[in-house]
Amino acid sequence: MKRLYVGGLNHSISQTELQQRFEKFGDVSDVDIVTRKDEQGDPVKTFGYLNINISETELRKCVSILNKTKWKGGTLQIELAKESFLHRLAEERQQAAEKKRTPRVDRTTHLVESLKKVGVENFHMKAAVPGTEVPDHKDWVVSKFGRVLPVLRLKTQGNNKISFCCGTSDLPKQDLLQYSTCL
Repeated sequence: MKRLYVGGLNHSISQTELQQRFEKFGDVSDVDIVTRKDEQGDPVKTFGYLNINISETELRKCVSILNKTKWKGGTLQIELAKESFLHRLAEERQQAAEKKRTPRVDRTTHLVESLKKVGVENFHMKAAVPGTEVPDHKDWVVSKFGRVLPVLRLKTQGNNKISFCCGTSDLPKQDLLQYSTCL
C-alpha cells in the first residue's frame, strides 16, 4: 500500500474522478482532496492524497505516465506522500491498547531468577574471582567480597567514559560520599 500526493489538480475535480484516473494502476482507497482558499474564499490550490495498492514497477509506470501531464486544466504533480497523521495516530493508539492487554513482566523477579540460574544466591557468587563478569549478564561483575554488582557507565563533560563498579557493602559510607561528590 502506497500513499501518493497528487498536486496541481483543477478546483472542480471530484474524489471519484481522481480515483478513476489512478485505478488503471492499482486498487485505490481513501481519496482525500484538499482545496486551499484565500481570504475572500476563492480556491488557490487544490491537491489530493490517495492510498493505492500498487507494486514498485507499477508505481514507476504510473508516475512516468501521469506526472507533469495536463488533466482538466491542471498539471499533475505526483509524489510519494508521508503516512497520514490520523492513520498513524490510530495505529499508535491500537498498539498502546494491545500493550495494556498483555501482561507485564516484573523485571526484578526476572533478573533475580536469571541470576539464580547462573549460580548467584542472595547476590553472592561463591568462589568467583573479583572482576569477572556474571555469565549471561553483561554489565554485571563480581566484587572483591563476592557480591554481584552492576557496572555503571558515566560520561564526563568532555564525553570521556568512566566505568566502575560500586556497592554500598564494599565501600565505607565516607568513600561512597566522596565518589558521588566527585562525579
